[in-house]
Amino acid sequence: MQDDQELMARLKGGDRSAFEALYARFARPLMSYFYTLCFDRVAAEDLLQETFLRVWRARQGWRPLAKVSTWIFQIAKNLWINEREKRLLRPFHTVRGGDEAAAVWERVEAPRAEASPDRSAAARETLLALRAAVEELSDKLREVFVMARYQGLPYAEIAAILEIPEGTVKSRMALAEQGLRERLRAHWEATR
Repeated sequence: MQDDQELMARLKGGDRSAFEALYARFARPLMSYFYTLCFDRVAAEDLLQETFLRVWRARQGWRPLAKVSTWIFQIAKNLWINEREKRLLRPFHTVRGGDEAAAVWERVEAPRAEASPDRSAAARETLLALRAAVEELSDKLREVFVMARYQGLPYAEIAAILEIPEGTVKSRMALAEQGLRERLRAHWEATR
């Protein structure tokens, strides 16, 4: 398996197989990233495709100063910022990605088929409560939380992607986790 730097060097020369390899490597984490930010599968797929279109167009300007994943996620982050601005200007936003209640995150385990109906319903309710709590976070807190918890990116890489100090990433993460704990505690107390 070639490393990301080698693939980018080949991509810079116009090698389409290197582009396909990078797509295969980063498509799933980017799709998860976008979906967890907007909870709209169609929009997430559009943003994923646009990210890779921009990767192809920007390949000549790539410099091996940072990790390839950082560079690609910076492109994705900038696209998300543009999308978020467009969403704020729309008077009403409707999810186009299918049944709202059926949407679950990539890395959250869905209830097993052999689980009792009560446990399955409780697990689904918890997933929906978590999703609602994440949606209520401010954009800055949600972005850091998604990158850290759902993408597994280290704080230093998140700082590089967002172009903010690592200490800011840590403080935003702490605020996000505190806010989620409070929202979920209120949910669980209400459902008892």
